[in-house]
Amino acid sequence: MKDLLSYIVLLLVIIPFNVRAVQNDFYGDTISSGEYHILHIRDYTFDELLDDGITTAARQFEVLHIPIQSFRCFIKKCIKGHRFELNKGERRVKKTIFRSIAFSYPSISPQGKPIMLSGLVTVPILTDNKPFRMLIYHRLTASTNKVAPTNNVPVEAVLTADNTICVFPDYYGCGITEGNPLPHTALNYHARCSSECALAALNVVHDLGIELADGFYTWITGYSQGGGYALATHKYIETSLPDSLSQLINLRWSLCGGGIYSPLKLYKTAIETGDMGDTPVVFLQGVRGLFSGHQDQMEGLYIRDLLSDQAVKLGLDSLLQTYDDGFWYLEEKLDGRFKTHSTADYFSPNVLDTSSALFRRLATAFNLDDCAEGWKPKAPIALYHSKRDRCIPFQLASQTQKHFYDTCSYCTITTPFLNFSHAFTYILYLSKILGLREDKLYKKHIQAKKFDMPCLK
Repeated sequence: MKDLLSYIVLLLVIIPFNVRAVQNDFYGDTISSGEYHILHIRDYTFDELLDDGITTAARQFEVLHIPIQSFRCFIKKCIKGHRFELNKGERRVKKTIFRSIAFSYPSISPQGKPIMLSGLVTVPILTDNKPFRMLIYHRLTASTNKVAPTNNVPVEAVLTADNTICVFPDYYGCGITEGNPLPHTALNYHARCSSECALAALNVVHDLGIELADGFYTWITGYSQGGGYALATHKYIETSLPDSLSQLINLRWSLCGGGIYSPLKLYKTAIETGDMGDTPVVFLQGVRGLFSGHQDQMEGLYIRDLLSDQAVKLGLDSLLQTYDDGFWYLEEKLDGRFKTHSTADYFSPNVLDTSSALFRRLATAFNLDDCAEGWKPKAPIALYHSKRDRCIPFQLASQTQKHFYDTCSYCTITTPFLNFSHAFTYILYLSKILGLREDKLYKKHIQAKKFDMPCLK
């Protein structure tokens, strides 16, 4: 009898934590905001969190041939001078336990069908301090489940030691949606998913019994694919969320690194220059993503309809449809089959002819996810982009900044002190967000550049 009572009590404790639903009309009658299901929970010490995160980050950069020990030393050097806010001392930080919680939440697929997506939230526990900020972090290009946050904790989770709730959405096609093609340039879709993930994460934290500090706020960041998603999420929170949910998130600012903010402008740039840049796979993935992100616009088309005869003969169409080992796998396969970065070698003449019906059709689909124009940000935005980026050209970031400047919106742009390639600029970006507290990043990228925005004075 005693065992039965104990079992009943255990169920009463677990069930409310494992499933939660807050009945708000998030997007009409599609879903309810805040519902979640726990997938798994793990507790870390600070050192364990750091070691696991470094291993995950190093795995993404194997293609750059950076030894993991060198990468580990680099990351530890970055965080050495961070002076984490939690408990105001590194010794106390190392005694704090950090809990990572993988969860699923209801959403919709790019085709508009109800599905479950997944994400990870990390929170500090066994501390008297109340979290006073939330970070929504968007990862690099990830087409493989190996680097999904719910499978491998990101190194950026160490920022939890700044008394921060860190939220890491799994991209569609990763996590529990593994096997589905990732719609890379579907910025608005991923922005919606990230917003839903953040709201569900706040409910997870609430059900843990963790109180938020007065003045709790959110900042957003990400690099490369994640940089585009960061700006899109900023836009979504300010323009599409109901006021009550937008106020709950309380967005302070966003730091967007090396992102595609206008897929259409990237498309036009590749046509105008005739150059796919140093990483043709980025644009190819964007085109491929149209078939999963905007099926209505791409109905009746196949990938081979967009490719040159040479590309089809070399099997690029089947490669784009069947690869399942992630971004770098496709990059290596392309290097083996293509020795050129010329746009004309990859795509058919109709794709490159700006007067053709096919061009207009693709342009319309790409333009659905433009986040560089057509809205006026309320919270400040900081862009971080290398002038020597031959993957996502710097001019795309400068055009985005100029548009927001012309509408008197607070948007700054910073270039690294060393203008490296796209991939190595991520290393510099990572050193910034791991080496400086969020308040110092805000001062450096926003407050220090106030003179650049005369209309805001």
